[in-house]
Amino acid sequence: MPKRLPGFRYFVVGDFDWLGKSHSKCRVRTRMKSDRGTIAPLIATYLALILLSVFGSVAVVTALVAVNRVQGIADMAILYAHDRSVTAGIPNQAQLSHEIALFLQKAPSAQRLVILSTAVRVKAETSTLRMCARYQNPLGIGVDSAIICRESKAKSVLVP
Repeated sequence: MPKRLPGFRYFVVGDFDWLGKSHSKCRVRTRMKSDRGTIAPLIATYLALILLSVFGSVAVVTALVAVNRVQGIADMAILYAHDRSVTAGIPNQAQLSHEIALFLQKAPSAQRLVILSTAVRVKAETSTLRMCARYQNPLGIGVDSAIICRESKAKSVLVP
């Protein structure tokens, strides 16, 4: 039996024998006093993935909230203005524009929006509002730079 050297461990790998000799006359010796390592890189990677997932989810949810808020305010503005500007089933263009401006100034739900543009169109008994705005997020998470444009319609129907 060959003599083992102190501090070395011998492994059987593939066609190597217990001493580390192969058929190609190469020796495999490894000096391992401890097989313990650090898991800090693994934990840092997992933490980075978790943070990336959380920030991505927050950004998506915030953007969805902003888009739905702008759409809801556009819907309420056109309904409010259409209802107050209709005479005999046909809305008055000037009065419709005035009522939309009044709603966007006075409604508490519209206070978090920075209205960039509004376009009002009347075609027969249908009123259309196209509104572009920036949503001011109360949490301070960055959707403020996005311009969100939405369109809403209201139509008069004569009930017999």
